[in-house]
Amino acid sequence: MKKISILILLLLSCPVFADVYNSPSNLDKISKQIPKMGSIKCKFRQEKHLQNIAKPLISSGNFEFVENKGVYFYTLHPIQSTASYTNKNYRQINDIVNAISAKKYSKLEKEFNFYYEGSSDDWTLGLRPKKNSNAYNYISSITIEGSDYISKIDIRQTNGNKTVLWFTK
Repeated sequence: MKKISILILLLLSCPVFADVYNSPSNLDKISKQIPKMGSIKCKFRQEKHLQNIAKPLISSGNFEFVENKGVYFYTLHPIQSTASYTNKNYRQINDIVNAISAKKYSKLEKEFNFYYEGSSDDWTLGLRPKKNSNAYNYISSITIEGSDYISKIDIRQTNGNKTVLWFTK
């Protein structure tokens, strides 16, 4: 009996890290918790983990989100380049960031199931494509973390690849 009591105490004292995908949510709850965000300029760091490559591909630079216009990555390392997620090829990424920043989730509601944990100070939003969505065959999940701005985006693809982006002011 003592061993069971000690085990229970140890388990209760360990931090528990919940998975946002265990917390299905709806737009009413999400829209009240996540603050409206405007345009932002900040630093980014990106890691791409590809199935057949042992080390992640790492890049970094400056990020800009211009409300109602688009997402821009000005990569400085390892090579200088600029990527704009305003054209139709990358429209979905732009639409997701725009919808969350403007608190206009109805467009996303057609494509994704929502999962949510947190409060307005610190939140995690999970998106899983619905079976009838365009993203279903290539995205398994998108996890977005933030506070007064988006601080991390984790995109998991159905082929096992993943991209993680961190944003810092």
